[in-house]
Amino acid sequence: MFDRLSSQNAKSRPVSRGGATPYHRRESFIPQANRGKQFKWLIYENNGSYNGWFDWLPIWMRVGYFSPFVIVSLMFFYSAIFWYRPQPLHFEATVYETVIAGKEVDYFLGRMPKTAAADLSIFLWGIIVVAHAKMTLGSIGAFPISFTGWSWLLLSSRAGIEFAAWAVTTHEFLALGKLLAMIGSSIRLVAITNACVVCTIWNFILFPIIYFFSIPAGEKRRSFLKFNFGFFMTNIHVLNFPMAIINTVYGSQIRLFTFSDLWVAYLVICLYSIVYYFVMDRMGMHFYPIFCPRSAFCVGSIFGVLGLYYYLFLKWNELISLRM
Repeated sequence: MFDRLSSQNAKSRPVSRGGATPYHRRESFIPQANRGKQFKWLIYENNGSYNGWFDWLPIWMRVGYFSPFVIVSLMFFYSAIFWYRPQPLHFEATVYETVIAGKEVDYFLGRMPKTAAADLSIFLWGIIVVAHAKMTLGSIGAFPISFTGWSWLLLSSRAGIEFAAWAVTTHEFLALGKLLAMIGSSIRLVAITNACVVCTIWNFILFPIIYFFSIPAGEKRRSFLKFNFGFFMTNIHVLNFPMAIINTVYGSQIRLFTFSDLWVAYLVICLYSIVYYFVMDRMGMHFYPIFCPRSAFCVGSIFGVLGLYYYLFLKWNELISLRM
């Protein structure tokens, strides 16, 4: 009897021919037509390892959510860059003022001040090193977006801009000369500090980690060792530091650094961190594992670098004071 009633009720219930209602269970509440348009963190389907370069890193360091401690730290740092900007920013136009005052007494070949000749040499050498690498290595695509690449660009640009400031001021384009001198002066601190950090961290931290943990023993390790001590790598990781010292903390046109210079240095770190965490991380490029945003320990690395820059800021001024 109950079977008969059940079958009758089933027949009497209306049957929908419109498909599942919005209240049915479904795989996702995102409309199926839009699922292909969802935002994906990784730009490439590479498990966070661009060209397989970073397969040696654990998967959790390459893929996944950022540590909330890192997110808060970055928000604090970016906010501080905005709120604690010196007012006004001031950079002494040392090259311009030296030319105007006629203080330059040390000349190269009787025509060009030695400071200007040194800046021109550094600028041209910076171009030569990159051009040589491009011709001999074939591809240096990762170099411009690496912190080493930024460091090399800054020290070469600083020298080129201050040489240009001397040249145009000498030819009595005074407004342009003063502007160029101020721009070149503004990146003195970040140029020498970046070079110091790159030289130290690469040679004493990153190189040993990559050599012993990333490269398998044998021919590949020997090839990497040969590459590391080649012309290009020696310039950008060893010679970069003494090159950056010239006319920043050593020379006749040096000056003491101010908090405006320190702010510029922090601004460059801020800009690079945006590129590193929000562009390179999405591509699967993890050049600096100690700054892995998925580990809470990254907070220590971030504030350690900021503290190191402030410490070097004080030490450069001590060294400059002894020479003035």
